[in-house]
Amino acid sequence: MVTSAEMVKVGHQSARERLTDKRVEKLAAPAGRRVEIADTIVRELRMRVSDKGAKSWSLLYRVAGAGDGETRGTMKRMTLGAYPLVSLERARDKAREALDAADRGIDPAAQRGEELAQRKVRTFAAVFERFVDLHVKQNTKEGRFAKDRAAAIEAVAVGGAAAKPKGPTSKLGRVAAERIIADSALPVWRERLIETITRAEVHDLLDDIVSAKGEARARELRKHLTKMFNWAADRGHIAASPLAGMRRPELGYVARERVLSMEELGRVWDAAGEAAYPFGDMVRLLILTGQRRSEVAELERGWVDDEHRAVEIPASRYKTKRPHVFPLSAPAWAMVQALPKWNGGDCVFTTTSGARPVSGFSKAKVRLDELVTKRGAKAGLGRLPAWTVHDVRRSVATHMARLGIPQEHIERVLGHVVQGVAGTYNRYSYLDEKRAALELWGRSWAARK
Repeated sequence: MVTSAEMVKVGHQSARERLTDKRVEKLAAPAGRRVEIADTIVRELRMRVSDKGAKSWSLLYRVAGAGDGETRGTMKRMTLGAYPLVSLERARDKAREALDAADRGIDPAAQRGEELAQRKVRTFAAVFERFVDLHVKQNTKEGRFAKDRAAAIEAVAVGGAAAKPKGPTSKLGRVAAERIIADSALPVWRERLIETITRAEVHDLLDDIVSAKGEARARELRKHLTKMFNWAADRGHIAASPLAGMRRPELGYVARERVLSMEELGRVWDAAGEAAYPFGDMVRLLILTGQRRSEVAELERGWVDDEHRAVEIPASRYKTKRPHVFPLSAPAWAMVQALPKWNGGDCVFTTTSGARPVSGFSKAKVRLDELVTKRGAKAGLGRLPAWTVHDVRRSVATHMARLGIPQEHIERVLGHVVQGVAGTYNRYSYLDEKRAALELWGRSWAARK
């Protein structure tokens, strides 16, 4: 047994004794001194105690075959962890494992460094970062858009201080997959090895999101996590996705069937006129063209073909990864020509002088609903049943069919993929048929102000 006096005497030198849990717990060092005790069971194991009471385990070892003409190399020390996080029993086990590696010519410290490096690339945070960089930003329309817009902003900024857009490029924001996973899952699993995340834990997280933020957010989180874990499984980061075959019927997507009547579309059109630029004009153009919200919201001046009086969305920015052309009817063309032109960028619908497309759709939709209700009350009309912006696209298609427009022409106006040989066509083919369809539809709105 080493007494306190002997501990003071040895100072930084190692005393040796048979360590026990009680003994380790009671070890202390005098002020200004550090004590080191060597174990008699695993003789290379050391317990260090600082004068502040901090206790840590370390190991002295030599690597077999690492010396110059000697059997073993120089003496090395590696830390095994702090006490009580690492118990005496665990410290002895770790020491034996390290000594066994050293006897086989493997430096345990270097081995642990490699394991830690591998561990870092297998954490949820590391895999998530690679998923965003290698998949989301490369293979999704939203990701490609973010890259293209950042490049466009940088190009404008190079033109001089007068041409720089307002606000930093960092305000471009994160794409949905990145934002939703980062906000909801990353804080929970950041340092977890991705292969250790269980199905039960995913269920628990989704339950928590349902309680805190509702089923809509949980539904989106499930969708993006499913894509991420499937990507990780395909890359070999995990054996299988914990979400594979997951049954969460309350988080399933239900196909919407809401079709606004012509009277309801008219109420939306009139309220959009009062809402004005940019959101109101954007909604009116959605009604005139039947395109997706993102395609109209992200519209750029460079896509407008004056010769054909049409819009050509490049393949890199279109959902089907093919270019899509849709004509502009007389009222749609007049609207586009009357919209502001900005020096700060090419975006048509914007609140940042053209640098970035319009955003904040949720708040704008609430404001539009308020205008619809207000105007309806003045006209003695009831509240408009709940609708979404995407319902406009379905409604346009339905009413175009009512006007007798062939379904094939409607499909091409909407930009749906046509399968088989008929799906491979020059992007300007069917332009006359699409123009005739949209002109006929546009006449329904030409007289409205």
